[in-house]
Amino acid sequence: MTAAGAAKSVGTIGAALVTSSLLGFGLLAIVARWLPPDDNATFLTVWGLVFGLGSVISAIEQEIARQATRAMLRGERVPGSAVQLTAVALGAAGLAVVVVALLPLRESLFAGSLWVAALTFLAVGGFAVQFMSRGVFLGTDRIRRYAAVIVLEAFLRILLAGGLLLARAEPSIVWAVGAIVIGCFGWLPVVGPLRTQVEWRGGHEPWRRVSNRVGALGLANGLSSLVLTAFPTLVTALLGTAQGLATLFGAVTLSRVPLVLMSPVQAMVVPLATRLVATGRVRDLRALQTRLVSAALAVAVVAGALGYLLGPWVMTVFMGERYDASPAMMAVLVGSTVVMAAALIQAAVFIALERYWLVVATWATSVAATTVTLLVSGGSGETRGTAGFTVAALVAFVMATLLLRGATARHESVSAT
Repeated sequence: MTAAGAAKSVGTIGAALVTSSLLGFGLLAIVARWLPPDDNATFLTVWGLVFGLGSVISAIEQEIARQATRAMLRGERVPGSAVQLTAVALGAAGLAVVVVALLPLRESLFAGSLWVAALTFLAVGGFAVQFMSRGVFLGTDRIRRYAAVIVLEAFLRILLAGGLLLARAEPSIVWAVGAIVIGCFGWLPVVGPLRTQVEWRGGHEPWRRVSNRVGALGLANGLSSLVLTAFPTLVTALLGTAQGLATLFGAVTLSRVPLVLMSPVQAMVVPLATRLVATGRVRDLRALQTRLVSAALAVAVVAGALGYLLGPWVMTVFMGERYDASPAMMAVLVGSTVVMAAALIQAAVFIALERYWLVVATWATSVAATTVTLLVSGGSGETRGTAGFTVAALVAFVMATLLLRGATARHESVSAT
């Protein structure tokens, strides 16, 4: 792939992600106006459960993209091990839904409705196949189809929810959750090529190896979420209260803008790195890593300065006058997020190198360091939370940089013998 082609792919994926995000916010607004507040709370709970499990399942996308890229370079179809990865991920996530449905907390999660529980299970199943299709399309360089799946997921949801609202249908939590489900099958309109690109009956691997990969990548995703989307939950759990932390949590949420901007780049990392590894150009990969590390540190300084100057004002504009963030806190959080983005990109390269447990090591170390910081540091909850997020980013960045440097050096020496 040429530099121009890569840039075009990143732009296409970026446009799809922005469109999907806007449609997602629109869906939440529609459902909030259609359902009574208590039912909307249940809807948001199911939403969180589905997307939480979806985050873990999404780990298979990058591995399938790696396998698809390798297969394309050899002129072969995507091996059947991609289907095995999907089956294992679906089995694990589906089991989690069944366990939750059998626990007493099903009353609060599913409003006591078996239909809602069944729809949640169906959504997880759709997600599993969706991430398989995305991995295949990404690895075989069918970027438009990859982007189409992303957009269709959100479009189908808002189409159903908007239709119910316009038709003045009786508010129903079951139908609202149905809108979540239909989006999880956004791959159906473009599924045609998937049938011919996958070797359904061949290219299988031992189930133990497949399960090990899914387990490692799922664990890595779960750990990384603790210092990303679930960071407020982690802080609240460790400090024992969320009182006085609203400004910090709002600032952490807004500071994630660099992560959103880097998402298209991160999606392309595994196919690009896989091509370099497969063609014996590990030295080029190491050179790219050096440039990434240097650029990340430079951009972090600039982003931190912008956060210092504009961060408090942006917080006030988006969240109201009550959210009075200090310039120093905004500078540290925005700069740290840039460093976190670089850690995510480097960790994705481990998948191309088939060093899955190094991804786990990166995020496990980050979570451990954050936990210690939150527990032993002094000062207000806001100060401790800021310190915890900064440590999470720096440790993940340092671990990913060192581990990737070592992994590529070993791969290069092995290839030379």
